[in-house]
Amino acid sequence: MVVDSADSNERLLAEAGQIAAGTDTPLVLLTRITEDEIVENAETLQAMSDAANTPLESNSAREVATRFASQAADEAFESVDGTVEYDAVTVVAEEGEFADEVTRVAAERGCDHVYVAGRQRSPTGKALFGDTAQRVVLNFDGPVTILTE
Repeated sequence: MVVDSADSNERLLAEAGQIAAGTDTPLVLLTRITEDEIVENAETLQAMSDAANTPLESNSAREVATRFASQAADEAFESVDGTVEYDAVTVVAEEGEFADEVTRVAAERGCDHVYVAGRQRSPTGKALFGDTAQRVVLNFDGPVTILTE
């Protein structure tokens, strides 16, 4: 499951969590951060680390992104009947590369289904096949659930 800051994230986590709990299947939560975000947010990441009393190590931006995904999952899974096991993974990728990272991680982890938030697009935008959700649909060898905002 791709975890980002979209408003639909909580709904998507809850849906994936219900299915995972019902089938006793673990989830892989995937989030991304870019090299520019790592540089731009270094001070903010340190402040967040200090506030949480959790020291950041060498891959601090990746750690914070992984914690974000884990916290979002924990909150969403509170409403799920049953236990949801998951592993949070963060990749460093630019926007155009993220869909490839999603399919790569899914293949490495043996995922048989991908959940991703999409966005409403115009007919012209849909024809361009430029966003992550559409590229995942085209490249992943299995079912893809897209929840639009």
